[in-house]
Amino acid sequence: MNNAIYFKTFEIISKHAHVYIDNALEKYGLNHCYRIFIEKVVEKPGISRDVIKNFTHIHPSNTTRAIDYLASEGFIIKKNNDLDKRICYLYPTDKLQAVYNDLIKAEQEWMGLITKDFSEEDKAKYFDLLNKSSNLSMIAIHGDHNGSN
Repeated sequence: MNNAIYFKTFEIISKHAHVYIDNALEKYGLNHCYRIFIEKVVEKPGISRDVIKNFTHIHPSNTTRAIDYLASEGFIIKKNNDLDKRICYLYPTDKLQAVYNDLIKAEQEWMGLITKDFSEEDKAKYFDLLNKSSNLSMIAIHGDHNGSN
């Protein structure tokens, strides 16, 4: 077993997935780097910046920068906690909902493209193994598995 070949395969699939998502989000002035923020804010309106940071393991300054950009472009609304101004809650706008819809569609299309020759059984096994690998990678790097699946 040549692990270098398998590692390169993961890199290729990941890079191409990013390009596919970038193409879908380009009309909004966004790219794949915003994916996790888009999904979390739409799926959990009122989520705090700190919860996103802790969930994604993205550096706090990068999280703040992404959230500030999304707010400045009208994709999200930031509301500070009345008791603690350091706590910021995030809400999607209709504009972000449109992005989210296109993002989910692109993700589904991509997964269909890369598994189009798989049987339903092989797809289920493939996704199960990918999920297990993702959890193990979170444990290896962060000591937990509460990542951004």
